[in-house]
Amino acid sequence: MKLRGFLQFSLNYLEDCNTETPNYLGFFLWKNLMMNNINKVQINRQISVGLFLLIIGLFFSSYIASINTSDAAIWLAACALGFTLQKSRFCFASSFRDLFLFGSGQNMKGVLIALTVSSIGFIGILNWILPNPLAGEYPSSAHVLPVGLSTIVAGVLFGVGMVISGGCISGTIYRVAEGYVASVITLFGVIIGSILLIITWDFWWVNFISNESKIFLPSTYSLGYGMSLLLTLIGLFIIYILVLFFESKSGIVEYKIKDIKSQEPENLTDKLKISIHSVFIKSWSIKFGGLSVGFISIVYFLFHSPPGVTGEIMKQSLTISKIFNFSDGVLSGIGSLSGCLGSIESSGIISHTFVSTVGVFFGALISALFSNEFKIRKPKEIKRYYQSLSGGVMMGYSASLGIGCTIGAFLSAIPSLSLSGWVFGLSLFFGSFIGTKIIRRLG
Repeated sequence: MKLRGFLQFSLNYLEDCNTETPNYLGFFLWKNLMMNNINKVQINRQISVGLFLLIIGLFFSSYIASINTSDAAIWLAACALGFTLQKSRFCFASSFRDLFLFGSGQNMKGVLIALTVSSIGFIGILNWILPNPLAGEYPSSAHVLPVGLSTIVAGVLFGVGMVISGGCISGTIYRVAEGYVASVITLFGVIIGSILLIITWDFWWVNFISNESKIFLPSTYSLGYGMSLLLTLIGLFIIYILVLFFESKSGIVEYKIKDIKSQEPENLTDKLKISIHSVFIKSWSIKFGGLSVGFISIVYFLFHSPPGVTGEIMKQSLTISKIFNFSDGVLSGIGSLSGCLGSIESSGIISHTFVSTVGVFFGALISALFSNEFKIRKPKEIKRYYQSLSGGVMMGYSASLGIGCTIGAFLSAIPSLSLSGWVFGLSLFFGSFIGTKIIRRLG
């Protein structure tokens, strides 16, 4: 261990010194000879930092629990969500984009698994909260959102933005945790877009959102929970068939690469090491990621409400807009809305929105460190910065308009049995199609 530390110290020192050719050539050869050892040092360093952050996160959850037990549970769930997103590369942008660009539906299948699992889990929670919903009734904690023109505009605009920027908001957050500079620019754009929506909020509220209905399927046409769930699952199955159709037209084949058979571990210690490596170090399949996202969504709802990641971004955007006199920091009718905007008025730094958003980043950072995937990555082309910024602005504006992003207004709304989730999802589809046409022209 001391030898590795010395090697790493020497390497850092020599790299900082602009040593001239003769000595540097010797150093270069030495560096390559020792690369194996150095890589091990770097991996161990990232894992060590990840373990440290994991301990900090657990202690932080205890602190949050002393303030609000529910928020502490959401913090842990959000960390688990961020960990899952990074490990499985779970991203809504790629799920839609890959269908149009490559004819690949693998990522979309992961999304469908997440929607199916959470829909089945949500049905019990919804029935517990509101056993016999009357016409027009809906559980206030569920993501039952207004549906209308604002939903369509938000979905289309978000679809374009996430494809142009290369990731949805949740995908952007976990890529920031991996060290992607372009994703930092995207996140900055999201804040700008949110502020622009705040400035124009009254127009949308007065003319559209306030007049749009919240359609909760179980209380509409007396469908009930059973029929609503059945229709949801049928809808998801139809989408699955369409994904298979896309793949058949493109000729995409999912090749399963079998691991080389290795000698079976002889003792419990070796089995434990393999298990830890599979969970914390190795990448996860997108299907397992979808399964995990589905179960985590259920945990979210059990303790507070379905997941969402844009609440804290909107909350801070409100603060910024107030500081610069863009608005008075209050949104008309916000108290009547659920979803990601429903809890932005919560007071204090440690709030539901804070743990929901920051927790995802924290969990993704731990995951990236465990996998030795944290590295500062700068775009090779200048146009990538413009794409990241413009896509971020579109996502920030539309996520606030749609009262949630792909997680809050789509992944959480459909299992909440809200018609808005389906409308937002269909709009995402068309927006993503437009986005792929744009990036093809941009090259």
